[in-house]
Amino acid sequence: MRHNGRAPLLASQMRPEHLSLRENEPALVVCADCDTWHRIKRSMILPHRDGAPVEKTKRRYFGDKPSGGRRCNGSAQRIIIDITPEEWTERLLAAETTAASRRTTRPIRKPRPQAAPAPVQMPAATRPLREQLAEHLQSDCPRCRAGRCARVIELRQRIRRTTQIATAPATPIYGQLRTAFREHRASCTPCKSGAPCDAGSKLAARMTSIAREQLARTA
Repeated sequence: MRHNGRAPLLASQMRPEHLSLRENEPALVVCADCDTWHRIKRSMILPHRDGAPVEKTKRRYFGDKPSGGRRCNGSAQRIIIDITPEEWTERLLAAETTAASRRTTRPIRKPRPQAAPAPVQMPAATRPLREQLAEHLQSDCPRCRAGRCARVIELRQRIRRTTQIATAPATPIYGQLRTAFREHRASCTPCKSGAPCDAGSKLAARMTSIAREQLARTA
């Protein structure tokens, strides 16, 4: 078997996953031309076919015609094994570790758009605004008939903001303060009687301050 005339390839410069140098097993390599595994014999890739279809021509010999396409150009490619099986194993493990670290372990899902809540699902805080909107729509407003009433737009925006604020989850510090306030009120006699003590007043003031800050951010 003669080589294909190309420069020899060094095993140390090839990707470790394209080699197989396991002990007590035939050496294998991935052909760079057809991307298939083949054995290495006498430091060369055994001749093989590329599997591409060929044109039917007049038979020039007797017997069955070889199948599998033409002879691959990567046949008889010289491979110089300049690394040991232990070194190849270490490189293969390092490549697998690097590939595994690049894969994401947590799928990133696109959040689904939330539909606007129905009027019956809206919080009670929007009831005055909804009543004002219904009263205005029943009135004879020329701008509403033209389809560009600023009052309607303003009321709908306020209803949307109020709904978002009322349905938004409470911040962690607000939840902690609310729990502490409830526990304090359950064990404090002045707070039970309706005259909150200094500690109860401070907790309530802090909760009110956080609620106002959230309203200002979402406004």
